[in-house]
Amino acid sequence: MNKKNFVFALSTLVLVACGGNEENTETVENTEDVVVEEVCSYSYNPDETVFTWTAFKLTDKVGVNGTFNEINVVANNGAADKFEVLSGASFSIPVGSLDSQDEVRDPKIKNSFFGVMTETTEITGKVTSIDANGGKVEITMNGVTHAYEGEVKVDEDEITFLTTIDILDFEAQASIDSLGVVCEEKHTGPDGVNKLWSDVEIAVKTTLDKSCE
Repeated sequence: MNKKNFVFALSTLVLVACGGNEENTETVENTEDVVVEEVCSYSYNPDETVFTWTAFKLTDKVGVNGTFNEINVVANNGAADKFEVLSGASFSIPVGSLDSQDEVRDPKIKNSFFGVMTETTEITGKVTSIDANGGKVEITMNGVTHAYEGEVKVDEDEITFLTTIDILDFEAQASIDSLGVVCEEKHTGPDGVNKLWSDVEIAVKTTLDKSCE
């Protein structure tokens, strides 16, 4: 080998040894976004609660609708689950807040129906359980407590509870008879029968306040 070829071969060896063809080993950082789960809590809002009742008169069972303009609720505010806010909640409804959309009828119901009962100032109760499949409440009226199951409807943060109570469950036949006397004209149909049904449909709709972080 002549001197010129020897120098070329040595130069090539040095280039290979110094990694002239070394692959790029740069580390690629993981740039995947981290998802932070939103944490929310729920609270009861008395301004977003509507209580309605439907009683029935006449043999043809004609509905009479009304409400109570005041319902006081002690709920589990700040709960992580919307149903937890209402489960175990207690309530009281002042009888004086009754509103049947009839100024003549209202005092008759207050005085001749509730006025005949014992402990007439308010209706009290408790939500013993509630979830998307249904609920159960205990209602105390005329000194008697009775439990009712009902249907639950959910629309986002709005919860509606539906049930039907029977006034006779509260030993209140005297109240039905008393109201039938003062409302005889309105409760008597073409068949001449003075009729006030004992079953009353109830609907309570409330929209919970939702706070998320």
